[in-house]
Amino acid sequence: MTAPIPRDIPLPLPAPEGLLEILLIAAFLVHILFVHLMIGGSMFSLVCQIRGLKTPDYEKLAYRIMQTVTVNKSLAVVMGVAPLLIINTLYAPQFYASSALIGDMWMAVIPLVTLAFLLAYAHKFWWNHFLNIPELHIGIAALETVLFLVIPLIFMTNVNLMLFPEYWPKVTGFFSAMLLPNVLLRYLHFVSATVLFSSLFFVWWTGRKTFRVEVQFSELRVIDVRRFFYAFAFGATIFQILTGLMVFVSLPAQGMSWGFTALLMLGGLVVLPAIWWMWQNLTRPGHLLDDNFKQILTCFACATIIMGIARHDYRENALADHKAAIAEKTINYQAAVKEAGEQAQLAAIKAKENDVAAPGAAAFNQNCAACHHATLPTVGPALQEIKEAYANNPDGIAAWTKAPGKKRPDSMKMPGFPQLSDDELTAISQYILSH
Repeated sequence: MTAPIPRDIPLPLPAPEGLLEILLIAAFLVHILFVHLMIGGSMFSLVCQIRGLKTPDYEKLAYRIMQTVTVNKSLAVVMGVAPLLIINTLYAPQFYASSALIGDMWMAVIPLVTLAFLLAYAHKFWWNHFLNIPELHIGIAALETVLFLVIPLIFMTNVNLMLFPEYWPKVTGFFSAMLLPNVLLRYLHFVSATVLFSSLFFVWWTGRKTFRVEVQFSELRVIDVRRFFYAFAFGATIFQILTGLMVFVSLPAQGMSWGFTALLMLGGLVVLPAIWWMWQNLTRPGHLLDDNFKQILTCFACATIIMGIARHDYRENALADHKAAIAEKTINYQAAVKEAGEQAQLAAIKAKENDVAAPGAAAFNQNCAACHHATLPTVGPALQEIKEAYANNPDGIAAWTKAPGKKRPDSMKMPGFPQLSDDELTAISQYILSH
């Protein structure tokens, strides 16, 4: 089935395309970092709250984690404005088409985000009110976490659909778009990244000097908590690699290139030292969890930047033919508009020339046009009214013009035109009845 090719709006970009692409990559990476911390914080707060039913220290930890969620939520929203605006600018025909195809769920993002944020605030600010009803409190946390996980799935489905216009005729709504190749695999990859980055954040966060004072944990409990998060980070990294390979295999071929493949391989290689250092921290007795921690973060930061560039490269490759077809259609449309305008101008000039060349036209324009409009009554009746009154009777118009009277009490008497000859009057009469 042929992919729909809409025409673009022929407006200039607000900045050079290359600069917009760089800003898109940078803005998206900043946004997605806080999205990971927001969702991961919600997930870990829920897990720690459940674990806190038996180990009270984890209830305290869950509350502290929840305090970071609302902050990261605000940063995620603010930092998400720029990439959304830029992607709307660079890929307007594709993004608006995919948004329309999953319209119901795309519009549902706003109420879902609102509800998720309200639940997050209720979870955080009413913490002490729910101490005696943990089931309700955990239920609120679970619903909040589910919503935080559903919203990125909607965004991912939309962005994936945007890349493959050939699927547009087959899509009948959100769920059919969600089941297109590699969407759910990419989503699993995203969730594992959420666990990875948020757990590394909490390894650092619980290692602060002030953390032990804030939560009043013993040194052993702090080590236990940090190891808890570190284990999640290591497991998520392995899962990232496995799901990343599956995503690579499942990606449609039209976006593939040697450059894209090389970037993915480079991103994977950059992570290997981090995996080794993480394994050493987790398995060697007496090995502090902070050993090489900065290097680990640097490895993941570099890999994230490389993957962000690779993601954009795949998007450009996948849409290259469609963007070229849209550009060609837009050029053809502009040429057709220009040609139609020129033809309309020529037709108007020709009509005017024919009008001027018509017998009686010059005499009518000189003597009659000031008071007689084609369709509207002005000083005198409209030409349409005169034609109806004198149908097939040019002599009647000529006779009236020779000796005009006053038919309407609310209008002035028509002046005479003694300067016009009988031939001119006949020509004017015929012109009026023919137009």
